[in-house]
Amino acid sequence: MGGSKTTGNRTRRTHALGACKTCRRRHAKCDQRRPKCQMCRASGVACEGFADDIRWVAARKQASPSRTSRDGKPRDVDRDRDRQGPRRVLYTEQSRLSMSDSLSAELVSGSIDASLAEIDVRARDSDRAAEGSIVVGPFAVLDLSSTSHGDAVAEVDEAGEKEVVSPSRMSGPLVESSSGVSPSLSQESIAYMNDLLQWSDLFSLDLQMPDSLMSTAFDIGDALVLEPGAQAAMNGGAMGMTDPVLDADGELNEMHPTAIPQIPSNPHIESVNVLADAHFLLRHFQDHVISRMSAIPLEQKSPWKILNLPSAVVTFSDLTFLGSQNISHARLANLYCLLACSALHLSVNPTTNTSETREHWQPIAEHAYNLAKNHMQTSLRHETQPKAAKYKDQLMAICALTEFAIISGQQQDARCYMVDAERLLRLRGLSKRRISQKARLLHHVYTWLRIVGESTYTLHDYTPSEHFMDALKCSFRCQNTTVHSTTTTGHSTRLDDFLRLARCPSDSDLNIHEPKSQDVGLHDIHLQDSRSYPDTLYHQIYGIPEAWLSLVSQTTRLANVMETFRVARRTPQVRKASIEAWDALHRRSARLENMVCALTSRKVESTASPRGSEVCAKAHEYLLQALNAALVIFFYRRIRDVHPLILEGHVDKVVSSLSRFDAALTGAGQTGPGTAWPLFIAGCEATTLERRWEILKLLEKGEARCGFAGFGMARDVMKEVWKQQDEHITSSCGESVPTWLDVTKRRQIWPILA
Repeated sequence: MGGSKTTGNRTRRTHALGACKTCRRRHAKCDQRRPKCQMCRASGVACEGFADDIRWVAARKQASPSRTSRDGKPRDVDRDRDRQGPRRVLYTEQSRLSMSDSLSAELVSGSIDASLAEIDVRARDSDRAAEGSIVVGPFAVLDLSSTSHGDAVAEVDEAGEKEVVSPSRMSGPLVESSSGVSPSLSQESIAYMNDLLQWSDLFSLDLQMPDSLMSTAFDIGDALVLEPGAQAAMNGGAMGMTDPVLDADGELNEMHPTAIPQIPSNPHIESVNVLADAHFLLRHFQDHVISRMSAIPLEQKSPWKILNLPSAVVTFSDLTFLGSQNISHARLANLYCLLACSALHLSVNPTTNTSETREHWQPIAEHAYNLAKNHMQTSLRHETQPKAAKYKDQLMAICALTEFAIISGQQQDARCYMVDAERLLRLRGLSKRRISQKARLLHHVYTWLRIVGESTYTLHDYTPSEHFMDALKCSFRCQNTTVHSTTTTGHSTRLDDFLRLARCPSDSDLNIHEPKSQDVGLHDIHLQDSRSYPDTLYHQIYGIPEAWLSLVSQTTRLANVMETFRVARRTPQVRKASIEAWDALHRRSARLENMVCALTSRKVESTASPRGSEVCAKAHEYLLQALNAALVIFFYRRIRDVHPLILEGHVDKVVSSLSRFDAALTGAGQTGPGTAWPLFIAGCEATTLERRWEILKLLEKGEARCGFAGFGMARDVMKEVWKQQDEHITSSCGESVPTWLDVTKRRQIWPILA
């Protein structure tokens, strides 16, 4: 800004901003050379240095009378220091927060790339209407209007100068279109969510999470164990997360680290170089594994392709040729887990499985999984605090580990990961003031894995807990007392074991015709509330309506509560209240039965994208028919415990729908195996050889496409159920017919079919 300015016959020198303190005091032109300017050196004076251009707002300190003014009076040094420099505070802290909230409210729904693309499209569209939305941003600072169309209006301001005003400035900023939101920022489809940086990554950082939530004591409820020696691991989850534990009196005990189930050390496996084949494994995961982990091929991007895979690619580049030192353990866990899933598929895929491939890929899968588990353990122990690791990185890594445990048949690890995922979700996810779309996407993945997994989990300890006895005394009605495990936000921090019912007035949680509020929809992670939620993503991620998954969740929960009630009914103190409580459970089961049957009788319409092929749409419709029929079988098996002969019609519907679904996929050249859940639920009720043969044939087809452990476990359980049912019919005993519930309990196994 230096230079000279002519005024008449006299030349006046302008002052340069950023001059040193000596030149400022001497009113001399400074050349701003650092550390000492040339003007001070030429004049032979000491250069006092330069003032900071950026000033930090600090608390006012007490005046220090170490210097005196010209009249001999003490001078406030701090006050003089605050007056130095050209910077001034223009906005208060409250104003800056308000501006940030306003900006984030406009941009948080989409990605930065989508916003820039929208700006580019609007700038190039010469045929847009004059009254269209041509201002982006809440402050109207990005004006894309032009004066070439003759729409600008010249106005005269108070100083008498003309100012060109665009139509958008005359009518105010038009941020939203007639449809409500801009298409590029729409939240209705995950197709708009790309793999790049999102506005929510900038505005939804959990840096202001209350410290009280970080020290919240989580009540894990009843024991979630599979084996007698797993109690310690389950109290802290699979990762050995150090967590406060409540004693019998509800007081907070000291922190106790817990052990995790480790893979036995193998020197041969530990010497494997996992990253040597990382390029091939990541590409194989994208091209083959993702499609086989999906229930049905959809036009939408899979969450694995939106979140996990891009994060793994960036982590791999940082780890290798970029040489970054700031890689969180959560990101490393996600990378190694994806490599483990890809190597596992190569080792068990029947189409490429040979002795050589198994010997090559199986050690890589085991070692990569071991590395992922260790990094996840370290992340949950040391990176759960804000700024240590992103919440999305931790949750996507746990979901990946859960998926690996499911497809590899490690039921103990899968159970532990689900508990850890819920703990992390309640600790860091639901406590956010704003839940980003990427976080919601991960919440949907967790909900699918948890609910479908819980539907076939029968290894609970059904001994009534203290919370269950309290609910039993009031017949599962709503109480006015506040539960001690509820935070200041009103959401429960107690981990859910699917052994209790939400106590709402008049069973309003089962009113399926009312929409959920935004707050309820975001925090109902286990879908206890059957009401519809407009912003759900389940039909886009998994191709199913949220109502179906919600009814599976409520049927599982009600069945567990009724089983616990049968155990509690044997105690003397419960016998008096058993009639009223049983009547309340019966009313809930009747309402739930009506909703299940209503969903099944409703005409099934595919929710696939209209851009997709007609064959894929038909395949989607057939799968929904099979899922609805299997839901009816699931309800009458878990709640009513009917004879298998009563369910034969629904079994035939599942078999025929899945056969048409498989034929449609084959005709379209798709490789998705579908979900084994309806096959297992219907297959365990098949009583004739023809039905059993058809179910086994479909199950073997799905297993041949992916080779995952869930198909084999489902086949083993079904064969055992058929054997026991045939023996029961031959003996003509008066006991109830054996079911898959009895087989899984006796053999202590968990068929995970998510």
